[in-house]
Amino acid sequence: MADQSQCLQAYCKLVQLIRIIEGTMMPCILNGFLTTTNHCRKVPNREFFYWLTIIFNRVDYERIQSVGPDRACTEWLLKNGASVRWKGFSEHLKDYNKLQSDENRYYIQAIDGTDSGITHVGFPYLVGCRYIDEIKLIRCRYLYNTALPLLSAVKDTLTTLEIKECKSITDQGVRSLKNLKNLKTLKITDIPYLEDKASLRRELIEALPSCTIELK
Repeated sequence: MADQSQCLQAYCKLVQLIRIIEGTMMPCILNGFLTTTNHCRKVPNREFFYWLTIIFNRVDYERIQSVGPDRACTEWLLKNGASVRWKGFSEHLKDYNKLQSDENRYYIQAIDGTDSGITHVGFPYLVGCRYIDEIKLIRCRYLYNTALPLLSAVKDTLTTLEIKECKSITDQGVRSLKNLKNLKTLKITDIPYLEDKASLRRELIEALPSCTIELK
């Protein structure tokens, strides 16, 4: 009974946080929620947290219209634990609370999704971001094959892509990267469910002859 009570309390707290976020745009790091209910064996963690990712990643098209694609995309990324580097800046912005009200005049140049909760649902935020040339997707536990074709939104500018330790990516997802024709550097490492790395490497080299490819 004690375990059930703790699980119910944790669930209620999460629901309250969702309501706050929905109403106030308060930043939320999705991955942090995993520690809240890890001890609760009777909570359906996989399904529940996937449902949370849908909420935290869903696209607000009115917000895009209001503040522009780069600002809206930045808000999505920071709320889900990723960071961005503005065009002309050297440091990454990681803290949502440090996002200034006038920063809709800046443009995203680099995205670091390390340990973030981003998923394919939010990738349409990339549409309209015209200066993104570098993306890192490292240990993104909610990243599935369906996200990778959506990188085509930035194919005209994207030159560097790193995908590492994303356990839900398979050969199918990697093959979708062949349309990123402007890539100069592609690193794909520590992806456990790739079945035929040799074939994937050959296909990528053929499709992206100007790209330095590391696949291991």
